[in-house]
Amino acid sequence: MKTIMITLFILLSHFANAQDTTHEKVNIEKVVQHFRQSIIEKDTTLFNLLFHENPVVWIGVVKDRTQKKRLELNPADTTSFFRDSYERFFQYIMKSGKKEEKFGNIKIINDDVIASVTFDYSFWNENAITNWGSEYWQLIKVKGKWKIVSVIYSYELTEFYPKPL
Repeated sequence: MKTIMITLFILLSHFANAQDTTHEKVNIEKVVQHFRQSIIEKDTTLFNLLFHENPVVWIGVVKDRTQKKRLELNPADTTSFFRDSYERFFQYIMKSGKKEEKFGNIKIINDDVIASVTFDYSFWNENAITNWGSEYWQLIKVKGKWKIVSVIYSYELTEFYPKPL
């Protein structure tokens, strides 16, 4: 009887934890949706609310084959990555013209206070893809809200390599 009770307790604990992480995944999916929505609508307030108040890592890395093409055009430009900030990214979004980021193959790994989101993306300017690649976010839960603390992404420039269908 004692063994049955312990087994039942373990199963119920596991089920309760699974429900918690599933509920949190829904909340994290909302962060992804709000990120996309804030770009389309040029909503600075919504966009800024998605990020943690402390410094947020924002790094883009040029994929090797695009970097090779870049070097052919400008051998002096050997930098294959750049650091930026979400604030400066959004300043670009606010410039004239329609901007959009589309996501696919979204994967979320989380517990109740930390999470990782990975996805394929394509960035659009005036209804044309400018770049595409993979994106990785790290999030933490602060006062019940999920906040992005890092954004790292790779990119191909479509002027060299159009996104495969």
